[in-house]
Amino acid sequence: MHASSARLSSKRLYIADLAERLEAMESGRTAMSAVAYRLFARRMNDAVAAYPAALLAAQLGRDWPSVVHAIEQQRFAAGDAVVRGRTRRVVAEAKALVERLTRHPR
Repeated sequence: MHASSARLSSKRLYIADLAERLEAMESGRTAMSAVAYRLFARRMNDAVAAYPAALLAAQLGRDWPSVVHAIEQQRFAAGDAVVRGRTRRVVAEAKALVERLTRHPR
């Protein structure tokens, strides 16, 4: 269990560092660099995806709005994937029903 908490602690520090860099650019404390911003945002999304969302929100969410935003983006993306999967299934079922009804009309 110790190795797991050490990994989470290290990842939490990494996420906090990325959040600091992103928010420094957003607030104007450091110069905005589009390339760096996109890189940090992408790394933040990857790191947040590998961390328990509720725990991360409790630990860093109050101090870093960019962390909360990344968590929300992950949830939105996960919900979108579920909807797309359902949509494909519903479309396939509708096509099967139309095909069955056209072959065997009442």
